[in-house]
Amino acid sequence: MKEFSCGAIGAIQNSTKPGHMVRVDDDSANSGGFLILEWWEGSTGPNGNGAFDSWVDNELAVSKFLQETGWCIVWR
Repeated sequence: MKEFSCGAIGAIQNSTKPGHMVRVDDDSANSGGFLILEWWEGSTGPNGNGAFDSWVDNELAVSKFLQETGWCIVWR
């Protein structure tokens, strides 16, 4: 079951990282899959806002990834 919307930003409520956020982007036109971007206050990742990314190949894999993190996400 899909519990996310591409482009929506989610606040990770149970993270130890201050201001921990996540966003799922449909990148199928470029990479053939989905990017899961995460950032927090002071993160230094290579993407915008200092975000780090993970890549998966389909929506089911996104759902599985998010479930496996154990994150409690409030989507905006």
